[in-house]
Amino acid sequence: MGNLMFRKTWIAVLAAVAMISFAVAPAKADVAGDIAAAIAANPAGGAGLEAALAAILTGAAAGEEVAAAQAAIAAAANASPAVQAAIGKAVSIQSAALASSNPTAAASISAAVANSASPALQASFAAGGGGATGSGGGTGGGGAGGGLGGLGGLTGNGGAAAGTTSTNDSNSPG
Repeated sequence: MGNLMFRKTWIAVLAAVAMISFAVAPAKADVAGDIAAAIAANPAGGAGLEAALAAILTGAAAGEEVAAAQAAIAAAANASPAVQAAIGKAVSIQSAALASSNPTAAASISAAVANSASPALQASFAAGGGGATGSGGGTGGGGAGGGLGGLGGLTGNGGAAAGTTSTNDSNSPG
């Protein structure tokens, strides 16, 4: 009788461990599908789309951050300027979140935005502070009123807004 009780307890423990293991390691999300669904649910862009995309992008699995940003940037290619702007803001939020924990990924995301053909995405990314945490060296280029200066994240700290002074030199931190 004691042996039967031990077996039942052991089986219950194993079942609980198996369930916890699946809960801790969820299946890889379909980021591109999630991005498409968020855009479909918010076709006019705006704050709702920004928030949905920021949640998707900042929730990307470790090591998948750049791929998630690239999927969002690719979705902007044929989108309206309002959707491009929402994507740019969401990618900016993701880049800022990665700046301290994974600066290489943040710089790669800044470069991907700079290489995109979506002006509204680029402007929104720069306005959201994207690229402003890049490391060392040159400047990000000024631009009118800050313009695309934030896209210099790969080589500088995003440049300076018009009428301000940048201190991006070899002695600058970050």
